[in-house]
Amino acid sequence: TPEEIEESIVVKIEDQVSGLDDVKAVKSVAAPGMASVRIQMDSRTDMDQALDDIESAVNLIQSFPAGAERPRFREMDNRFSMIRLIVHGDISERSLKELAHRIEDDLTALPSVSQVEVSGVRNYEISIEVPLHRLSALGLTLTDVAGAIRRSSLDLSAGSIDTRQSQVRVRTLGQNYDQQDFEEIILISGRDGALVRLGDIAEVRDGFQQADLIVRHQNRPAVFVEVYRAGGEHVMDVATTVREHLENEVIPALPDGVGITMWNDESQAYKERADLLLKNGILGLLLVLVALSLFLQVRLAIWVAVGLAVSGIGALAVMMALDVAINTISLFSFLLAIGIIVDDAIVVAEQIQNERNRGTPGLAAAIRGVRRIKVPLTFAVLTSAVAFVPLLFIPGGVGDVWRALPIIMIAMLLVSLVESLFVLPNHLSHLPGPDWVPRNAFDRFFTGLQSRVDAGLQRFVQGPLDRALRFATARPGVTMSGAVAMLVLSISLLPAGIVPTTLADDVEGDLVTAVLEMPDGTTAPRTYEVARELEAAGRRVIERLSRSRPEDAQPLLTGVTVTVGLGSRIAGGLNPLPTLNPQANIATIEFKLLAAQQRRITTGEVVQAWREEVGVLPYVRGITFSGEIFTLGNPVEAVLSHPDPERLARIADSVVDGLRGVGGVFDIRSDHTPGIPEVQLELRPEARTLGLTVQELAGQARAAFFGAEAVRVQRGREEVRAYVRLPEEERNSIADIEGYLLRTPDGDKVPIISVASLGMGVSPSALRRRDGHRVVTVTADVDESVISGDEANEILAGSILSDLTAEHPDLTYTFGGEQQQQLESIDALYRGFAVALILIFALLAIPLRSYTKPFIIMAVIPFGFIGVILGHWILGVAL
Repeated sequence: TPEEIEESIVVKIEDQVSGLDDVKAVKSVAAPGMASVRIQMDSRTDMDQALDDIESAVNLIQSFPAGAERPRFREMDNRFSMIRLIVHGDISERSLKELAHRIEDDLTALPSVSQVEVSGVRNYEISIEVPLHRLSALGLTLTDVAGAIRRSSLDLSAGSIDTRQSQVRVRTLGQNYDQQDFEEIILISGRDGALVRLGDIAEVRDGFQQADLIVRHQNRPAVFVEVYRAGGEHVMDVATTVREHLENEVIPALPDGVGITMWNDESQAYKERADLLLKNGILGLLLVLVALSLFLQVRLAIWVAVGLAVSGIGALAVMMALDVAINTISLFSFLLAIGIIVDDAIVVAEQIQNERNRGTPGLAAAIRGVRRIKVPLTFAVLTSAVAFVPLLFIPGGVGDVWRALPIIMIAMLLVSLVESLFVLPNHLSHLPGPDWVPRNAFDRFFTGLQSRVDAGLQRFVQGPLDRALRFATARPGVTMSGAVAMLVLSISLLPAGIVPTTLADDVEGDLVTAVLEMPDGTTAPRTYEVARELEAAGRRVIERLSRSRPEDAQPLLTGVTVTVGLGSRIAGGLNPLPTLNPQANIATIEFKLLAAQQRRITTGEVVQAWREEVGVLPYVRGITFSGEIFTLGNPVEAVLSHPDPERLARIADSVVDGLRGVGGVFDIRSDHTPGIPEVQLELRPEARTLGLTVQELAGQARAAFFGAEAVRVQRGREEVRAYVRLPEEERNSIADIEGYLLRTPDGDKVPIISVASLGMGVSPSALRRRDGHRVVTVTADVDESVISGDEANEILAGSILSDLTAEHPDLTYTFGGEQQQQLESIDALYRGFAVALILIFALLAIPLRSYTKPFIIMAVIPFGFIGVILGHWILGVAL
């Protein structure tokens, strides 16, 4: 049970690893028959060394329960599923699995693909079912049968023989591999030569593990083939290679009635966003070129634009050296940098042009112009680069997402500085001087246009701008008071919630997902039945939305996938750690919509309408809806801990009830579960007179109703276990337990109910721990139009949890999910910006040779937030 796993395995592992260097957090899950422990290390840790240290520490534990398998260790790598292929068809489960593995092998052999995995399949298993009456007739137990199989099924090396010429190995071969091999195993051989084979008394099924797993695509059996991108693999290279292989090799050879659907292709979203950003980048570059041409000579403007391209090439070289991928963030960084680095070239170009207008020869004008502004320009670029340094030290997933931005910005700024000081002046030295006369219509047009634009600019400078400057300098008190008032009013928009804040906006995709959680103990068929109800509700919603937008010519829905037992794919998830066992009470319903650019209905609209259509289902424990492909976690997530497990459960229920009264908060759930009913066997004192022990009671009961493991067989890529157990019809009710016959050491058979008391109890489906304490996590989503995640967390901490803490002094809590990411990131940004401000001050003090002037210049920085906040308010987007 989870309690036994917690006590005998999890606590021991936690004690061993918690004292290791650089351990930041330890999160554990104890589930029936298994444990999972996730150790979060400091971001600067050498992960290879940390993995070795953890493995060495855990392997020192000598007191794990008898029969426990060796722990498995792995680093949580940063790979992500880039393409999900769904192989579906009305064929046998074995054929579907074999086909998926063939596709896996083919894709792994491709040069651009390194990691492919098959999921949504059950493991192979050999089930040997022996009826109780046949065991009794032969005087055998299930454990006896398992032992006989074990003795008759093995390959074993017997050493080697050294002859005069060579060495010859000796090996005993007797491993059984398939159903026929096992059926021929001899259990009993009589003196008269009579043989009792396993096939005579048992039904041997060479099939699949009894796992609660259902996978359907378009209501047909399905298997997933996941293609991962890892390391330096390029998104488009992997996607193109996979797509071409499917079209040319796989699809033409598929059996009749079998199809392959490319369900989740991240390369499509990447390509769409990359194309959009590239178009915007080209448009931005053209706008910069046009704007420069209005004030500078056209040839000069062209050279400035060329400098932007050179800076971009330099940044690409830095990206290659630092293994920074080209993605939407990096492409956005290039777009952002254009508007900043163009200033460097403009300043240099304008100084050189002014020198040329004074009659200075070309090369001398270039040298004199650069000398005049080289110091202020250098320090201006360096201060801008330093301002982006704090973004390099954001921890966690947020830092991984935004890492490209500071690297590209700093690289482009530095390359632009070098290009502006050492390359651009040489080109500009060849520009014509003040005596140049336009000789063609193009030059005359631009010369006339520039004259008119310059005249208009001078009128503005000498008119409104000059008057505003005179007013500001003549009345500094009024000016400062007005600026400070504007700053205060702007900042007040944030706590008032008028301008919401977020660390990163959720990114919509083409998949709309509902994760259904039924009460513990619900069977997989029942969970699938309710999942189909949710699917029907979703189809009604999509059909209704499609009718409301008749201008959308193509169908909005392109496919539906329903799974039971695979858990959640929503970021944050229902389960914070993976489990080895399929969960029959968890189902996922995924709708794939038309690509975003081909529809006018957002995934958010579908999610909202689907949630309203489903409503509240009394027989469901919880439903979580999502339409994002990227999120930092749950907007509301409270991790509760208390020494008393029963009180902790009641506290979690109180938090859930409290959040239900907060407007705009929905999808509220707690990961505490009431548990699964269990039959508890306890050996009676009088049973010991028969020679029975607790170990014998537990062993025979486990063999009957779970199975006694006889042997493991390696078949291809998979290790197949063979279990000996009762037939299913003899182990599907409590009456079967009461009627089961135990064998005593003397060989007699006694009813289990006569030597053991049977009681009913409840066992939790899983126990979760964090940093050595049992915890319960309460999560919720929010409607940003009603309440922000920050506001919901303030209500949660300020009223709900504060009242509960007063009532339960031993209660402790922390925030996780989006709130935790935000706090960690903002804390890192505060520290980073403090260091950046000190560096900026030092960089300003060097050329100014003053300690007061840098303060005056830096005092302007806070007033920039006026434009930032008001801009977000006007556009209606979160800051």
